[in-house]
Amino acid sequence: MRNSSLLKLTILIANFACMADMVIIPAAGGIFAAFPDADPKLLDLILTGPMLASIAGSLLCGFLARYFSKKYILIGAYVLFIIGSCGGAWFANIYYVLVMRMIVGFAYGFVPTGIFALVSELYEEEEERSVMVGLVTASVAIWGIILACISGFLAVDDWRYSYYVYYAAIPILLMLVVFLPKTPPEGCNKEVVEERMPIFKVGGVALACFGFNTLYNIVVYYIAIYLQEAQIGDASTAGVITSMGTLGCMVSSLFFGKIYSGLKGVTAAVAYIAMAVAFIILSHPADIWTIGAMCLLTGAAFGIGINYYYMHSSMIVPPSIISLVMAIIAIAMNLGTFASSYALTLFQTIMHVRTIAPTFLYVGVIFGIWGVLSITSTKFFAKKSDGIEV
Repeated sequence: MRNSSLLKLTILIANFACMADMVIIPAAGGIFAAFPDADPKLLDLILTGPMLASIAGSLLCGFLARYFSKKYILIGAYVLFIIGSCGGAWFANIYYVLVMRMIVGFAYGFVPTGIFALVSELYEEEEERSVMVGLVTASVAIWGIILACISGFLAVDDWRYSYYVYYAAIPILLMLVVFLPKTPPEGCNKEVVEERMPIFKVGGVALACFGFNTLYNIVVYYIAIYLQEAQIGDASTAGVITSMGTLGCMVSSLFFGKIYSGLKGVTAAVAYIAMAVAFIILSHPADIWTIGAMCLLTGAAFGIGINYYYMHSSMIVPPSIISLVMAIIAIAMNLGTFASSYALTLFQTIMHVRTIAPTFLYVGVIFGIWGVLSITSTKFFAKKSDGIEV
């Protein structure tokens, strides 16, 4: 069953819920205009609040997986997602819209945790698992591009029209019911339950994931301001440049299986060094083609890095806690995204600047040092494991 094409397709399509915010972002202007007298904090919460709610969903998914099949967890999450998303614009009341958005955020917090845990359970062989992990991340990027384009088109006439995109979740729910296998709860094996989480290993991966996502998202969220400061293009230019990062992530994720197979322990280091090169180049004056190429490179490096964190963390823990560990990695990612704006402010304070470009040099240097240390430590532990004294 795990080799079924329909099963693999269902797993990839289920990532639709992970990119739910891409439906709202193009409609944000219409939502804000529809509630001109609303507290700006409420409007901001409509956009960013689901990210915080998703953290609770991810963590709960990790615990529930010990007692319930991942199939039923994902089905339940999709039912909740459909309620919050498809019904999210039935009433033009800001409090109603906000509550529905928080339900959506809580629901889609379950999905990446559940999917990555399911992949880790169904595909035990390292090479096969790495391929599936890459495909899952690539499908997320593809959904992001598709949903943003369709939602932007529908939201031109009325922001509520963008919500029609969410109705695609209904046939996806049916696919989950029909094609996902009923896996046993992770806590059903009493012998496995006694296994403990390697706290320091998992904590190290989660911390690395947090830092990696924090630094990367500086270019994602502030590329428009970067272009404005450089007096290059307009908002449409920023949109195209941003999509280059998504494209890069998609491509590297599609080939992650082969990348990981060839690089193994230095996979993350390659991602760090690629980030370093891109950020350092972006810290200097560049034309639009160079900027686009560097954003493509950062996106590709991000795809390699994030896939590696999910892949590596799934290989260092016992089966009984895979879902919990996937939740920890997902939470680290979300917190890193949230912290990116604060990291930028910190770098600007340290460098005594108000612009974006100089901070990119700081980020690039950090990534460069991180990459060198990662390669050095990988070689050191590899030699130790072979019994060679360093």
